[in-house]
Amino acid sequence: MVNLPALVDELGHDPKPIFEKAGIDLESYRDPDHKMPFLVSDRLLTICTEETACDHIGLLLGQMAEPSHLGLPGFLAHAAPSVEDALVALVDALDLHDEGGTVLLNLGSEFSSMSYSVHLDGVTSIAQINDLSAVMMCKIMTLLCGSEWKPLSVRLGRIEPQDRTPYRYFFRSPVFFNSTECEVTFSNHCLKKKPPTADRLLFQHLEKEAKFLHDLQHGELMDVLPSVLRRCLLEGKFSAGAVADALGFHERTLHRRLKASNTSFRHELDSVRRMVSEQLLAHTEIPVGDIATTLGYADASGFIRAFERWSGISPNAWRKQILTP
Repeated sequence: MVNLPALVDELGHDPKPIFEKAGIDLESYRDPDHKMPFLVSDRLLTICTEETACDHIGLLLGQMAEPSHLGLPGFLAHAAPSVEDALVALVDALDLHDEGGTVLLNLGSEFSSMSYSVHLDGVTSIAQINDLSAVMMCKIMTLLCGSEWKPLSVRLGRIEPQDRTPYRYFFRSPVFFNSTECEVTFSNHCLKKKPPTADRLLFQHLEKEAKFLHDLQHGELMDVLPSVLRRCLLEGKFSAGAVADALGFHERTLHRRLKASNTSFRHELDSVRRMVSEQLLAHTEIPVGDIATTLGYADASGFIRAFERWSGISPNAWRKQILTP
């Protein structure tokens, strides 16, 4: 997001008062090493979208960005010995740069995909974050595979914009809106390819640096659990055993540590389901039944009962209330 002030100016607005409205010092923001909490970035992006009246500001911002703006994860992808190694490294290290999103790599027999989703609650600029993330995924693939590369399809978790032209122009592939996630699908033929930027020794050095930084984090269970739960939901895994496997320990250990934190697996799963359902209800037009399936409910009625327990009203009533000016 480092280019956001220049983009706001390009759209015909003075960035200084807009950044002040978000409570952000513009000079500090221009420092590429300046770190900003995800929710502060989200508020800034929301205000910029409103003030510029540009519904695809995330798409434009992504086009101004480079993979190196992702910091260490971007440099890892840049130096990787193969495209597949680059994508795996990016997935493993993105949390060093991005505290609010979950990236997932699905490797198939002929086609693969990368997806990005927000796992923090209270995020308001989902549409712009999805646009920005999809562009960045495509730019990384272009860096690794060459300028002729293009995705097979792009799916965006946002309401379809009035003008689809900027999306068709950039992605050069079918773009589908109202998706449950932000996803870029591509052919496997390039995965074993050696990128022009490959540097095995540098890659190994950066891997060690990433491991060192991960070790420093010593993340507590409750810090990492929302991200892991969100990733498991995307993979269709809803059991405590599957989540424990993803965390690297036994299911009994998971329940014991949750109990020590005065919570339960059911409570934490419900919290993530509620957050994801509210994102999809507020930012897409996906039917309630499809949202129920995405969240692992056997039918829509089970999801509706759960949502009414959380919010006191039905999903459709909640969506209507949120979308009514």
